[in-house]
Amino acid sequence: MTTRLIYFAWVRERIGMAEEDVDLPAGIETVTDLLRWLKSRGDGYEHALQYPDVIRVAINQEHV
Repeated sequence: MTTRLIYFAWVRERIGMAEEDVDLPAGIETVTDLLRWLKSRGDGYEHALQYPDVIRVAINQEHV
């Protein structure tokens, strides 16, 4: 299933894109799983998500 991810502020700047559509691998069930997987996608993601405690995530416009 394709999922649209939208990035804001310094995350967008460090990753170098405002949004992307991704096919999440099996096993991504929580926000923590998602952030861990994203960080494994390359240096820009690792740098942007190095402080997960300050990252805010919304699913269908609801903060989780």
